[in-house]
Amino acid sequence: YSSYGEAFKDYAKLIGGNPRYAGVLAQAQDAKGFARGLQQAGYATDPAYADKLVRVINGATLRQSLAYAPASPALPQMVARR
Repeated sequence: YSSYGEAFKDYAKLIGGNPRYAGVLAQAQDAKGFARGLQQAGYATDPAYADKLVRVINGATLRQSLAYAPASPALPQMVARR
């Protein structure tokens, strides 16, 4: 990918457009539920995947990075689809 934004858009397209993950988006009320749903849907084979993803989502590094990231007009739409 040429940017993080491009990678994120592709990831959102995969998760939002694949019937395999439809239940994940419908039932994810928070980061932990989303991560567990992905793992249960077969997104990753690592049995600790959901816990690792939750640590990244709730971690300071991601929070700090998002604070400095330029606003994306597509992001609210992607999040709203959850």
